[in-house]
Amino acid sequence: MAPELAAVLPQDQDALASFLASFPGLEGRPEFWRNRFRLWWQGNPAFFGTPAGWVLRQDGAIQGFLGNMPSFFQLGGRQATVHAVTSWMVLPAAREQSLSLIMELMRASEKTLLFDTTPTAEVAEILKSLGFVDVPWAGARESLLVLDWKRCLPAAGLPSLAAAAADYLQDLRLKPLARPGLPESSPCAEIAAEFDELWQRTSGLFANTNLRTAEALRWHCLGDPDVDKRVFACRSGGRLAGYMVLKARTRRGLKTMEAADFWEDPAVPGVLESSLAAVRDWGKTQGLDLLAFPHFSAGLGERLGRAGLFEHASGRRALVCGKPELLERLKPEDSYFVGLQGDYGAAVS
Repeated sequence: MAPELAAVLPQDQDALASFLASFPGLEGRPEFWRNRFRLWWQGNPAFFGTPAGWVLRQDGAIQGFLGNMPSFFQLGGRQATVHAVTSWMVLPAAREQSLSLIMELMRASEKTLLFDTTPTAEVAEILKSLGFVDVPWAGARESLLVLDWKRCLPAAGLPSLAAAAADYLQDLRLKPLARPGLPESSPCAEIAAEFDELWQRTSGLFANTNLRTAEALRWHCLGDPDVDKRVFACRSGGRLAGYMVLKARTRRGLKTMEAADFWEDPAVPGVLESSLAAVRDWGKTQGLDLLAFPHFSAGLGERLGRAGLFEHASGRRALVCGKPELLERLKPEDSYFVGLQGDYGAAVS
């Protein structure tokens, strides 16, 4: 008998947490997954009138799961709720029914956009065969700011003896971060009304991008007990001029923070350089090895290069699905996609 497909109900969460905790290769604590559910669903301001996900059951036992993590998005200049694939996990015995899970989510997302921002290469090929397309962004490239060359060079297969020379060269390149007259940036522990005011001033910069109200940002940045995220606020003339969101990421055994979002008022010069200088100085005090800054747009990538950062390929994949009339709106010049689409910003890595 084939496994039964069913929508996730609140009473399923304990069994679902146990299933995911015991799934090969995943985090082995049920409480971790209960925290994920609170982030995705109960504590998510965008979770209303939206399915939580689906399970495959056989003889009462969960054999597979695919979750939906909704979020607020500005689509064509208007607020919308978009969906995201998260934690598509199916045991070998039920793999033949695996596609039924994604097809159910696609049907539930017919009137909006559906993102998958953490697919493996194999999953990406499957999703593209179902109509998903690449997110129109420049995030396949990123810029790096090395904080500990003695650790980063061996991780890249290079001798640590070159650490002093590499550090000296990087310091020469980073002179724009010490330019006089930059606005002040510092860590920010509270996301308050000034973030709403910044969003009101700047929401018209792009027709398609994340909603950046204080409520949405608090959920993204402060509501996650398992993924370390930090907000750095840049202020000029007594008001918020921009901010950068960092999230923890482990890569090649290095302690890394990666930019999940960067937003600014373009009328204020120096927000990017000030933010980079602040996160560099903070990262050194925290014993970080590396800071990474994805190119959320081609223009941002060019500015990161002018600021003196080194550039390379990121290996990131991000996909989106929707009706043709919705996808047609996602033109690069009208869109700004960052690391908060889909579940990438909430992914433990």
